[in-house]
Amino acid sequence: MTEKLKKQVPAGAWDYLPEECAAKRKIENEIRDNFLVSGYQEIETPSFEYYEVFMHDSVPYVQENMMKFFDQQGRILALRPDLTGPIARMTATKLLSEGKVFRLCYIQNAFGFLNRGIAGKTEFTQAGVEMIGKKGADADAEVIALAIGTLLKIGFDGFKIELGQVAYFKGLLAGCGLDDEQTERIRALVDAKNNVELEYELSRLNIDTEKKTALLELGSLFGGPEALERADLLAENDECRAAVENIREVYDILCGFGYEKYISIDFGILNNFNYYSGIIFRGISDGIGTPILSGGRYDELLREFDADAPATGFALGVKELLVVLERQGKLPKLSGKTLVVRTDRKHMAAAFSYVQKLRESGKRALLELSDENNYDPVLFETIDFKKEA
Repeated sequence: MTEKLKKQVPAGAWDYLPEECAAKRKIENEIRDNFLVSGYQEIETPSFEYYEVFMHDSVPYVQENMMKFFDQQGRILALRPDLTGPIARMTATKLLSEGKVFRLCYIQNAFGFLNRGIAGKTEFTQAGVEMIGKKGADADAEVIALAIGTLLKIGFDGFKIELGQVAYFKGLLAGCGLDDEQTERIRALVDAKNNVELEYELSRLNIDTEKKTALLELGSLFGGPEALERADLLAENDECRAAVENIREVYDILCGFGYEKYISIDFGILNNFNYYSGIIFRGISDGIGTPILSGGRYDELLREFDADAPATGFALGVKELLVVLERQGKLPKLSGKTLVVRTDRKHMAAAFSYVQKLRESGKRALLELSDENNYDPVLFETIDFKKEA
């Protein structure tokens, strides 16, 4: 078994061969450039944190899915399952001051035993942004517009950003007297759009008819402005009405940016219910059965680190982006050939100088001091420096 394992990678991890790695780096660079020109500053956090960073109720981490180990003092460390928690910790302890807004971006790996997504990921690259210190529809619309613009820049088409609002669901449940377990069962059924089981679950609970009707309709409250109008009619309290107004404002701003064709509304999106506090969104695309991005507003997270600031953001799954681009025939290819300058020791110094000049001009070049010519002609072009000189 040991001999067999040493030739494999763990489940959910990948090797990136030269062409695949080149495509990944090109996509990452385009994403990074778009974040930076949009006014976001790049940061990095450690690959591992103290376990306590991820232990509180307002984060969506399943503790059993995290990769944990001990330091020399016996304290539990964890490889980060995503970047939002560590960035909240960093901002709260090292950056935050009253009245300031921080626009931060990152492209880093995260880790965990995940059964969703592509082949059950254990190590995965996330590219995302966090806006910390600003609330309101304009802030939410800014990060969603950045997500759309980033997808367009790297060559995506045929995608939708679905907008939801967890506060609407919370408003519908207000006053129902449900415990956490009952609330979670209803949330999961609404999120899965499983109305058959949802109707059965609601029939067992002491909830008035109007609320049951509204909860059953949540899964069908999707589309365009008509979904907002129906949600308004079903709204029973100020919390629900404020949630509808918030998503309407965000929708209108994004339409004003010219992004209407990329947006749809879905009040049934309720993943990570305890984590998000307002608008929530995810990106879906032709060519893949899992979301390519997710995000939303999480105004309560920084309180876990003794700070208080509103926040919103999103994360793109880089592997998911690569899969879609490959299936659509849009994956970046290696551009140009590497020049192999073949010479002998007599002409070595001059050939080396020639190769250095090529590299300084931005061309890929290598020096070959033997007569071997076993280079792939698709990727390499060989010249004899003795003849060229």
